[in-house]
Amino acid sequence: MGSAGAAFLVVFGIFLPYLAIKSARRVATRPLPPKRQFFVSVILQLAVFGAVAMITARFEHIELFPRRAPPTSSWGLGLAALVVFVSGMRPVWRRRVVERSRRVWLFMPRDRTERALWMVSSTAAGISEELVYRGVLTTLLTRMTGSFLAAVLVSALIFSLSHFLHGWRSMAIIFAMALTFQGLAFASGSLYVSMAVHAAYDILAGLHYGRFAEKLGYPVEPLPA
Repeated sequence: MGSAGAAFLVVFGIFLPYLAIKSARRVATRPLPPKRQFFVSVILQLAVFGAVAMITARFEHIELFPRRAPPTSSWGLGLAALVVFVSGMRPVWRRRVVERSRRVWLFMPRDRTERALWMVSSTAAGISEELVYRGVLTTLLTRMTGSFLAAVLVSALIFSLSHFLHGWRSMAIIFAMALTFQGLAFASGSLYVSMAVHAAYDILAGLHYGRFAEKLGYPVEPLPA
């Protein structure tokens, strides 16, 4: 592993989870940012992360976009995983809206513009985060530890910590999803299936939050800190 890979591990394995935890604590005590501005900032951030992952992969000789198509069976596995995720999380999404969870306002598109931005950000997350965590990070950790299993577990842990904004109670769910995405990447021989499932899940999560908010009277404006 070269210097580019080492720098990548420091940034995405240590610095980014630290910032995510710090940011989540700040959100709990300060006014929330304007939602559209938040969505745009997330899209730009994910674009940068994806670019860094591709540059690092080039220096470290990691193939991120193989030309072979995933087998049909892997798409079936991906669809099954998506159905299980959405079916299992629908009650959780609804409960968070009923409980007036403050932070879910950031993941709750309410009008046409917000829904469009949410879909773009979700698609960017599906592509960028799979490149970062399942593509580059897991490969570098495998080289460093000599164990693919250890690399998968550490990568999943880092992925869940980097999503600390969703709340500490969501960490186990996000960890399990990371393992599932890694399994889809392994079964399909590429990141294409995990990217598609990841993006579709994020899109559906936001749309469900928005629909539940309308039905259950969640305030349009953010709740106070």
